[in-house]
Amino acid sequence: MIEPALYFQVLIWLAVLGFFLASGQASIFHPATVYLGFHGLVFVIRPLLVHFLGFDSVWRYMVFRPEEEDFVRALAVSSVALICFVGASLFFGWTETRFLTKAAPVLSPLQKRALVWTTLVLLPYMAVSIATTQGGAEASGERAENGVFIQTHSTGYLNDAQFMLAPLLCAWLVATRFHWLNFPPILLYVAYRSYTGWARWTIVLFFLMIVIVYCAQHRRRWLPLWSIALAIPVLVLFSILGHNREVLKNLFTGEVNESAMNDLHPGMSAEEKRNLRLDTLDFANFDYLCYIVAVVPKRTNAYSYGLQYLQILTEPIPRILWKGKPAGAPVQTINLGAYGNFLGLTVSLAGDGWMSGGWVGLIITASLVGLILGKGHKRFWRQSDQPIAVLFYISGVAVLPQWYRDGGISIFKFLMWTWLPFFIWLAVIWLLNGRRLPGNSIVIRPGERLRILQNHQRSSAARTVAGPH
Repeated sequence: MIEPALYFQVLIWLAVLGFFLASGQASIFHPATVYLGFHGLVFVIRPLLVHFLGFDSVWRYMVFRPEEEDFVRALAVSSVALICFVGASLFFGWTETRFLTKAAPVLSPLQKRALVWTTLVLLPYMAVSIATTQGGAEASGERAENGVFIQTHSTGYLNDAQFMLAPLLCAWLVATRFHWLNFPPILLYVAYRSYTGWARWTIVLFFLMIVIVYCAQHRRRWLPLWSIALAIPVLVLFSILGHNREVLKNLFTGEVNESAMNDLHPGMSAEEKRNLRLDTLDFANFDYLCYIVAVVPKRTNAYSYGLQYLQILTEPIPRILWKGKPAGAPVQTINLGAYGNFLGLTVSLAGDGWMSGGWVGLIITASLVGLILGKGHKRFWRQSDQPIAVLFYISGVAVLPQWYRDGGISIFKFLMWTWLPFFIWLAVIWLLNGRRLPGNSIVIRPGERLRILQNHQRSSAARTVAGPH
């Protein structure tokens, strides 16, 4: 039963991919492009490896072993999510996929000056953020509670502020049209993130952001070949850091990470060594989904009914100011951690929909997210001549893998740090422009209304006297 379902899973993915490519909407800028890649990796390739190569380290971590029915249902849930998401994003995002200008627009002197001030304002804040996180999890008082990690001695408003560096660097790439002087700070940022080891996703998503910005600047619909070549070392680095977060620190200090070495032992077979390298938590969303469909609602006797999104109301309040702040959603009807070890794992967009209400919740969640992102896609092409608007959209598309992988409200936190530099940039433009909107917007003071009206009437009378040409 599992093998036919696996083959059918591949056929569904290929069929949806073919329909997407034939639609005329496909490009690196479409949210469905990222989702199809994500789905193919974690819901098509991963199940094949789990079944045919016997990957089971994630099952052991979760203290869970799925039944055949759970395995097949997880495949079906992921495929329904794929169809609903791609269908909704295409239907609501259908537009003419053509750049409004042949060449990327150049930032105005006002926009460049505002970007300089924005950078000067944010750099000290980001520097403090980097300095305060050098102590690691112990300094921030990080601990697990109710199946999630929380910080008791610090706040995400300080610890995560350094994530604004990536979108800010991309803004400078646009401002300078990819001048080579941008690349030393880019390499320095990647080196720092690699040295730190935690939040590996920042390296991969930053790379994706740069590539999509490059495509927009050079009016390309698809990735250049050099980006595909560079993606290989980026993914290798991501994998290395996954096995040992302090690998670069150890190179400088000469220390040996005992926990990383304990995984290897003499006498391991070639198959065991292969599984140790490949069977990790990095792309195991299918395994997590098997767990979710196995326990919800069979063992929980309830769904979440979308109440997990209420966390968006409590999450902005720092825990250091609200000692009794709930860990996770303020209202919880189910607890995934009660039936196995789900600490540090993610439910994915498909799993989030299933938790919310089974098949109905799945269809509503996937379709609603597809609708929202489809509307954003349509707006992108209609504003492709506005650099800051393009940066908003591209940076948002670049962090979408986190939404597809995590589900829930985590995307709002990622978008906050991704978009905050651009919002500040717009505010500085407004201030430097005399508290007026730039571009074609005109601010008319009350005392000028009569003069403008009189000038308009005189111009109309002159045209009447002159007669038609």
